[in-house]
Amino acid sequence: MSDAQAMPNNTEDWGGEMGRTWLANLERFESMIQPIGAALLTHAQFKPGESVIDIGCGGGATTIAIGRAVSPGGRATGLDISLELIQSCGVRASQGTQSQVCFVCADAATVTVTDAPFDRLFSRFGSMFFADAHAGFRNLRKMVRDGGRIDLSVWAPPEENEWIRTLMGAIGKHVDLPPREPHAPGPFALSDLDYLHDVLTQARFGAIEITPCERSMPVGGAGATPDAAARMLVSTLSIGEAVQAAGPDKRDAVIADLTSALAAHHQPGVGNMLAGKAWIVTATAV
Repeated sequence: MSDAQAMPNNTEDWGGEMGRTWLANLERFESMIQPIGAALLTHAQFKPGESVIDIGCGGGATTIAIGRAVSPGGRATGLDISLELIQSCGVRASQGTQSQVCFVCADAATVTVTDAPFDRLFSRFGSMFFADAHAGFRNLRKMVRDGGRIDLSVWAPPEENEWIRTLMGAIGKHVDLPPREPHAPGPFALSDLDYLHDVLTQARFGAIEITPCERSMPVGGAGATPDAAARMLVSTLSIGEAVQAAGPDKRDAVIADLTSALAAHHQPGVGNMLAGKAWIVTATAV
């Protein structure tokens, strides 16, 4: 069984435990995906005066950046299902000068947003967790005006992502994992381009453009040592649940192997730099 086939189903409870885990490791997670997030923000080319909704805004960094980009005269609304994350977003935004930034705690798959429709919809790795992707994207369509634009980043397949291949390689030596179910909610739910096109088309998005984006990422967080990164990945990602369930001996063996694998990519003071590949998706609401 290949590493990609061994990826388990992902049913992260982002409204509960996963949201709290992300918040507890906010700086590490944010710095890890920042290179691709920055590329998506540059690609989006927001303009002053635009209204934007940021789906799965997490700790709010992207929403605040969008708020700056659309000032003056624009507004940015961050939406996330995790109450803990949304509460932290409010604190972060209040420390800046972005008066046009606000945050809403709700499920993007079903919520009716009061200020909709927006000019733009943005999501950095926040659109892959709907239980029903087709229904979820139909609801996203309601948030965007006719002719409005969406910009998303979603992970490319696991076999094309060095960081997840490295993690799975260490785990697979010690823990048996169930086969991956294609399109199941989780980080790689929209990695299949045919499926992604179908989801967008059925939700009435057209002029679909998908561009590969590959960046070197500090896996486990900027500046993390190999051991610290290995422990963080095993203890925070859903894939680590199987490792924890396997018992302390196998957990320690996985951490040791993962530490060794990350050490080959470690740059002191920078982090464990491995390639991450995403699809940058742009489409128009029709």
